[in-house]
Amino acid sequence: MNTWTSRVCAAVLTCLTLAGCEGGFGLPGTGDDDGLRSATLGLGAVTLVAPNGFCIDKRSLRARFALMARCDTLGVRADGDVPLALITATTVPGDTARPITPEDLGTRAETVLDRADRDGLTMVQVRGTPPSPELREIYWRAAGRVGNQIVGLAIYEAQDSAPLGARAPRLLEQTMQLSQAQTVASVVAAADNSATPPNN
Repeated sequence: MNTWTSRVCAAVLTCLTLAGCEGGFGLPGTGDDDGLRSATLGLGAVTLVAPNGFCIDKRSLRARFALMARCDTLGVRADGDVPLALITATTVPGDTARPITPEDLGTRAETVLDRADRDGLTMVQVRGTPPSPELREIYWRAAGRVGNQIVGLAIYEAQDSAPLGARAPRLLEQTMQLSQAQTVASVVAAADNSATPPNN
């Protein structure tokens, strides 16, 4: 594993542990020789899918949390022009009657710099304290609904890499779109399997 990614991933996981992040490993994910590209979160309610060129760090998997990084930094094959960044995903049961607003995403310790709302995904760019000093103090947060869960995403950029600009929110959009589609497909497949009569 790339030294930078290993060190920063460890810092992120340490911060989450100190913050009381829910323990316990998530359900197994699906992957191939190119790394872990998807995993189930939210007690099986959400199928998280990493965006193109990113893989899920298997060490990070919890019942409601996963961390994604560029695949080659996790020791598997690189996938074209992929930025050096970390993406986190968390899930919580969602209140379907209440819309997600930008005010839900920031904290008092962060300053909101920009806002966006695309296809049900609410996003804010903030200036705050990242989980590692090797990450930029400006990062994006996002949240959207996947089934009966709210999925929260954040993307952090490496301090010494070129700024992502508009690529950062696009990566969050792609993560959400892929995860929504795969979650629906998994639910449909499960329903079809349960409706299939057993062979006599």
